Amino acid sequence: MILIEEVPVMSTVSKYVDKYQLFITKNPIFFKTIPNGKIECYFVKKGEFSRWDTDTESFISSTTSGILPATNKSTFYHIPANIVCLNIKFKLNTLSLSLFKGLLTNWEDFKLTELISETDQKNILSDITEENPMIPVHQLDSIIKNSLDQYSIDLKIDKIIQLIDNQITDQLRVSDLANKMNMSQKSMERWVRKQFNLSPKELLQIMRFENVSYELKKQPDSKLIDSIAYGYYDQSHFIKECRKITGYSPKDFFSKMKLPTNDLVFE
Repeated sequence: MILIEEVPVMSTVSKYVDKYQLFITKNPIFFKTIPNGKIECYFVKKGEFSRWDTDTESFISSTTSGILPATNKSTFYHIPANIVCLNIKFKLNTLSLSLFKGLLTNWEDFKLTELISETDQKNILSDITEENPMIPVHQLDSIIKNSLDQYSIDLKIDKIIQLIDNQITDQLRVSDLANKMNMSQKSMERWVRKQFNLSPKELLQIMRFENVSYELKKQPDSKLIDSIAYGYYDQSHFIKECRKITGYSPKDFFSKMKLPTNDLVFE
């Protein structure tokens, strides 16, 4: 599999978009996504992929474009043959925009054309070829900026994500977060679950692990992390959360990440 990653150029877009990814493969493949605190928006130019559905215990074929919610669960995917797929990773603070209100509980009803029109989708994909794979970053930035500029912002959602991001390497507790939000812990727990479909503890765990996995991916020769520096109480705390989130020990998890990204492993 070929993976190309680019980051937005416009600061107004990088506030909400983590990165753009282009996946190209000619061979069948199974892979597993790791909870990363991101909302995935995809556009398939060629081929298809399937997502494992735990309710039906079967693979469900993808649509040609769609959105996948941030979650605290890993998901299995299967690519049966050749695929060319563009993926946009949106940060969780995107949920502060009125366009994405209620997304995590009603994501299957989300109309992607309200974010990127069918015409713009076709224009973007027409510039992507297997012979000369590249991501049209400036074009994507411009389209996304013009779209997101139309929507109002829920400052409360924006605030809690900023608080976690700014203190991601601290040993931040749910009670600390509630105090900073000027809310009782119970009220905040109800509100966070409504907005993110996660408990405050799960939200903290996922955002913290995404941060450490990103940093460690940049340090392939690292054998051991300073757990406290990444917000964990000690090494055993990190190992426990790694197993809980990924299903693997840290050693196995990082050895399975074959591509230059921190939330995808091959099975």
